[in-house]
Amino acid sequence: MTTAAVPSLSVTGAASPALLMRVVNLMAQHALAFTRLEAELDDEAMVIRLDFGECEPPPASLEKLRSFVEVSAVQLVRR
Repeated sequence: MTTAAVPSLSVTGAASPALLMRVVNLMAQHALAFTRLEAELDDEAMVIRLDFGECEPPPASLEKLRSFVEVSAVQLVRR
Protein backbone atom coordinates (compact mmCIF):
# COMPACT_ATOMS: atom_id res chain seq x y z
CA MET A 1 0.00 0.00 0.00
CA THR A 2 1.39 3.39 -0.97
CA THR A 3 0.63 6.66 0.72
CA ALA A 4 0.01 9.85 -1.21
CA ALA A 5 2.66 12.54 -1.09
CA VAL A 6 1.79 15.43 1.19
CA PRO A 7 2.16 18.93 -0.30
CA SER A 8 4.54 21.00 1.81
CA LEU A 9 5.28 24.69 1.36
CA SER A 10 8.52 26.30 2.46
CA VAL A 11 8.78 30.10 2.66
CA THR A 12 12.14 31.75 3.42
CA GLY A 13 12.38 35.42 4.24
CA ALA A 14 13.22 38.16 6.70
CA ALA A 15 13.59 37.33 10.38
CA SER A 16 10.35 39.05 11.27
CA PRO A 17 7.23 37.94 13.16
CA ALA A 18 5.25 40.02 10.66
CA LEU A 19 6.25 37.61 7.87
CA LEU A 20 4.82 34.65 9.79
CA MET A 21 1.55 36.51 10.32
CA ARG A 22 1.33 37.51 6.63
CA VAL A 23 1.82 33.91 5.49
CA VAL A 24 -0.81 32.54 7.89
CA ASN A 25 -3.20 35.36 6.95
CA LEU A 26 -2.81 34.61 3.24
CA MET A 27 -3.61 30.94 3.86
CA ALA A 28 -6.76 31.99 5.76
CA GLN A 29 -7.84 34.40 3.00
CA HIS A 30 -7.61 31.60 0.44
CA ALA A 31 -9.30 29.08 2.79
CA LEU A 32 -6.23 26.81 2.70
CA ALA A 33 -6.18 24.61 5.78
CA PHE A 34 -2.74 23.35 6.71
CA THR A 35 -2.15 20.34 8.96
CA ARG A 36 1.20 21.48 10.33
CA LEU A 37 3.12 24.74 10.72
CA GLU A 38 6.80 25.07 11.63
CA ALA A 39 8.79 28.28 11.89
CA GLU A 40 12.53 28.57 12.46
CA LEU A 41 14.00 31.95 13.24
CA ASP A 42 17.59 33.10 13.51
CA ASP A 43 19.25 36.52 13.36
CA GLU A 44 19.12 36.75 9.59
CA ALA A 45 16.19 34.71 8.28
CA MET A 46 12.98 32.86 8.99
CA VAL A 47 11.92 29.59 7.37
CA ILE A 48 8.21 28.75 7.55
CA ARG A 49 7.01 25.27 6.60
CA LEU A 50 3.37 24.37 6.08
CA ASP A 51 2.02 20.86 5.38
CA PHE A 52 -1.35 20.77 3.61
CA GLY A 53 -2.62 17.21 3.90
CA GLU A 54 -4.72 16.54 0.81
CA CYS A 55 -5.06 20.06 -0.62
CA GLU A 56 -2.43 22.08 -2.44
CA PRO A 57 -2.11 25.86 -2.61
CA PRO A 58 -3.14 27.25 -6.01
CA PRO A 59 -0.53 29.01 -8.17
CA ALA A 60 -2.10 32.42 -7.39
CA SER A 61 -1.38 31.95 -3.67
CA LEU A 62 2.23 31.01 -4.40
CA GLU A 63 2.67 34.08 -6.61
CA LYS A 64 1.22 36.29 -3.87
CA LEU A 65 3.73 34.85 -1.38
CA ARG A 66 6.58 35.50 -3.81
CA SER A 67 5.48 39.13 -4.10
CA PHE A 68 5.91 39.85 -0.37
CA VAL A 69 8.91 42.14 0.08
CA GLU A 70 10.21 40.09 3.02
CA VAL A 71 10.21 36.79 1.06
CA SER A 72 13.36 35.54 -0.64
CA ALA A 73 12.16 32.03 -1.67
CA VAL A 74 8.97 29.97 -1.97
CA GLN A 75 9.15 26.24 -2.65
CA LEU A 76 6.32 23.70 -2.95
CA VAL A 77 7.35 20.06 -2.57
CA ARG A 78 5.63 16.71 -2.06
CA ARG A 79 6.94 14.50 0.70
